[in-house]
Amino acid sequence: MPDSGRTTEGLLLRRLLLVLALYSVLRLVFLAAHPELFAESSLGAVASAFGRGVRFDLSALAYTNLPFILLSLAPSARQMRRGYQWLLGTVFIVTNSAALILMTGDIVYFDFTGSRLTFDLLDMKAEATNQLDQLLLNYAPFTALGLGLIASLIVLYPRAGRSPLVARRWWAATASGILIVGLTVVAARGGVQKKVLKPLHAFVGGEHGPGILALNSMFTLIQSPLTQMIEPVAFFPSDADAEAVLRAPFGITERPATPQNVVLIILESFGTEFWGAAGSTDGLTPFLDSLVPQGRFFAHNFANGRRSIDALPSILLGVPLLMSRSIALSPYQGNQWVGLGHLMDQAGYHTSMFHGAPKGTMYFDAIAQMAGVRDFHSLERYPEALQERDFDGHWGLFDEPFLQHFARTLTTVPTPFFSSVFTISTHQPFRVPAKYLDSLPAGTTAIHRSVRYVDQSLSRFFATARQQPWYDNTLFIITGDHTQSDRSPAYDTFLGRYMTPLLLFHPTQQLPAVDPERITQHVDILPTILDYAGVEPGELPRFGRSLFSPAPGEAILQSNGTYWLVRREGVVQRDPDGRESAFPYLGPATTATGAAVSGPFASRLHAHVQHFNNSMLGNSFYRDITPGVPHGRR
Repeated sequence: MPDSGRTTEGLLLRRLLLVLALYSVLRLVFLAAHPELFAESSLGAVASAFGRGVRFDLSALAYTNLPFILLSLAPSARQMRRGYQWLLGTVFIVTNSAALILMTGDIVYFDFTGSRLTFDLLDMKAEATNQLDQLLLNYAPFTALGLGLIASLIVLYPRAGRSPLVARRWWAATASGILIVGLTVVAARGGVQKKVLKPLHAFVGGEHGPGILALNSMFTLIQSPLTQMIEPVAFFPSDADAEAVLRAPFGITERPATPQNVVLIILESFGTEFWGAAGSTDGLTPFLDSLVPQGRFFAHNFANGRRSIDALPSILLGVPLLMSRSIALSPYQGNQWVGLGHLMDQAGYHTSMFHGAPKGTMYFDAIAQMAGVRDFHSLERYPEALQERDFDGHWGLFDEPFLQHFARTLTTVPTPFFSSVFTISTHQPFRVPAKYLDSLPAGTTAIHRSVRYVDQSLSRFFATARQQPWYDNTLFIITGDHTQSDRSPAYDTFLGRYMTPLLLFHPTQQLPAVDPERITQHVDILPTILDYAGVEPGELPRFGRSLFSPAPGEAILQSNGTYWLVRREGVVQRDPDGRESAFPYLGPATTATGAAVSGPFASRLHAHVQHFNNSMLGNSFYRDITPGVPHGRR
């Protein structure tokens, strides 16, 4: 009997098994890189994820290696030609090197998204290319890992050698080829079951961490849709019934007689854990903490996504991220959108947004346009003579000079105005000007010095703003866009990864009383601004509510098909397979362990999902939208 390794089929099997082994190596690295995901999982659940993961690996392997598999079915005589073996080896190495590099990069990318790879990455390819040098440098161990995996493919690739492959009769070769193609199809669809394998099949038992581990990034990339990404749902008899559950009134009884300006400050990668007002003892935010006694601070605030490109639609459009892809990059970006810019403009406000990076970065200019913001200020509109001096060498302009530019530019626009600024200095690699390296302590993590720098920059921004004529008539809202990847253990939890601070501050007006322990979220910012400005928008998405409303606060979150509804009385979780459970809310220390749930608490979660999915699919968030007009100053 011939050596199976010398048959065409045997050689193909050995080559594919090499790739399968490297997929398992990457799963092991993912486990080591993200231990926080499995803190509450048993050893058995983690081990099971490795076993179940082979199914997803085989599917990804079948899709990505289909050209190589078909080429490998050529007759033995052709395969013994040196040129043909060179072609086979090239296709194999190039195809699988690309897959392994993407999967290696996703181990790092997961820190920022909390999700496995999807086609979002292709939409962000220009950003990745522009930052390729710093990404390779700052994640050198993973760069080395990727290069090592490619080297393993090249060195360990089973070669045909000089001895001839075992020849087969034509009918045997044909039958063998048909069998291999059939097995490839079965592997690609994940088995012979009725439904094709999908990412939700990874979440056996409803455990989030082991489900993520069982998946691989090539599988989720291949399975991520290019068109429709969500399905219609019918938890309620009608969409109007679902929206009625979420409806909440505005809450202010008295508003300032004079229309007030609104300045929204969004701080890059700024988690709640940094703020002294939220209990931090690191002393990173002395200036921001000084604003809290006169303002309204919400320590239990949640971002509705894990990336900057998710934060802006939540804040400016009032729509959370309840699908796998950013709204701004999804097939629904062409839907009708009515944002803060539209509504404030219609109410007589000048609208603008400032971001110290080049125009087009993170699609911020496009998102601002979706939201109706008229005037977008990027790096290109900064004084040209100062751009080189104030450039941070990576992303854009340092926050201190750009915030000074922001303060002075606002003095040149008509009032009342709504304006937003998005900072960048707390973005990895956390650069601060060289002149501050000695005066700003490094802290215990890489981001701490840049947090101190941003706090200092904001102190100087407010010092300049106080000298401007618009300052006394301005409501300031300060929040973070998302948390950073290098979290403290206390916030490295499934809820802690979404917790960003929220502060409302007015230098001369007494803001309405609020519950400081209230659960809040990014989508609350839009209705809060409209409420304070006295703008009646008509029909809008029903996810957020004014922070001045007496209705209980809540937050709606989604990751990898799992939904959470967070309220003070508890958290409801809905797993990808439809199972639901509830457990107490304990801030970032919340653990996802609880009993089955039903009734009004679960119904609110159902209402959010139905409202999002069906309104997104039907482009029906704004059934009765009317121009924003003041609805009375009582």
